Amino acid sequence: MPRAKPSGRRSKRDAVLDAAVELLLLNGYDGTSMDAVAARAGVSKTTVYAHFADKLELFKAVLQHGSMELGQRLRELRQRDGSGEGSAEDRLVGALVAATRAGTGAQAIAYFRVMIAEHNRRREIQAAFTTIAMPDVSDIISIIAQLLVDYGSEHGFEVDRPEAHASMLLRMTVSGIEFDALISDVDVSDELLEAHVDYIVRVFLRGLRPIAGEQDLVLKPGYDYPWGPALG
Repeated sequence: MPRAKPSGRRSKRDAVLDAAVELLLLNGYDGTSMDAVAARAGVSKTTVYAHFADKLELFKAVLQHGSMELGQRLRELRQRDGSGEGSAEDRLVGALVAATRAGTGAQAIAYFRVMIAEHNRRREIQAAFTTIAMPDVSDIISIIAQLLVDYGSEHGFEVDRPEAHASMLLRMTVSGIEFDALISDVDVSDELLEAHVDYIVRVFLRGLRPIAGEQDLVLKPGYDYPWGPALG
């Protein structure tokens, strides 16, 4: 594995963090040493310890880095705000394709793997997760919910509990590919990802539309899964 050389205006701390991100996401906590991080960054071990007191502190910085990267991708999606030309159905497809890309990129998947693998292994590692600000998906759910409302208006019906249905749709599109990527080496191309999201969204929307002569579908009171605590 070639060494990463600090260059230009990048600081040595940046080089150390980049190396730690790569190694920790690839090898996990136990499989990464401060010596390996120093070698990968092209700096001395003294330099690594000058910026991070120990491996746990470095691990926390890596978790924060991963959370910030994912958060940035989600902020970019929020800035789109579901806007643009076309039908609500087409805009929903576009928004959910973007959300799926944000949640299933190589670094996002590696970040999730570390979180899953390390979360319950040691008390100090478990405590580290409580210090990390996790990306907030509530705004994304709000965008999708509004597009569902717009879709209902375009087709002459009212969507029951749009935020709950938005969360369900987000899980149906994003979580399936995330799960496959977490447990296997599947390589989902952009074309396959777009086709997957496009088909699920269009099937989901047709399932929401009322059928003449049949009772409208509504979510039963008390059925809160999988909306999450923020939408309870």
